[in-house]
Amino acid sequence: MARNNYLRQKPLTLVQQRYFLSATFSHFHAETTKDELRCVGTLRPSPLSDTYTIKISYKVAYRPEVHVVSPELRLAPGCVRLPHVFAGNELCLYLAGEWRPDMRISDFIIPWISLWLRFYEFWLATGSWEGGGTHPDAPQHQAR
Repeated sequence: MARNNYLRQKPLTLVQQRYFLSATFSHFHAETTKDELRCVGTLRPSPLSDTYTIKISYKVAYRPEVHVVSPELRLAPGCVRLPHVFAGNELCLYLAGEWRPDMRISDFIIPWISLWLRFYEFWLATGSWEGGGTHPDAPQHQAR
């Protein structure tokens, strides 16, 4: 059976990703190098939330790497590690296969960060992660 290439979208370039980020989130500072997009900005998931400084690093064909720069992520009482993070506290934002390089970081990754932060704040208060998903140590998350 022939593959339908019409459904396969071309990956967005780093410059396109930077443009969409700057157009949608003007308070994020984004810069591109030859092979990487780096951006830093703040998010406040709700009016009662802290304001978080976020750092995103992205190379085309790899998953965006997202870290909370400040405030430092804390552990909920009785917990020994943060939920839904990769090594180095890189946020685990989506299920394997949900992100594609033709998707805009501004339309998907930033909202997913905000949602992750809401679940994190609820987890801090209750010790229960209500965000669903699979654990980042699962084999399907390891492909970069």
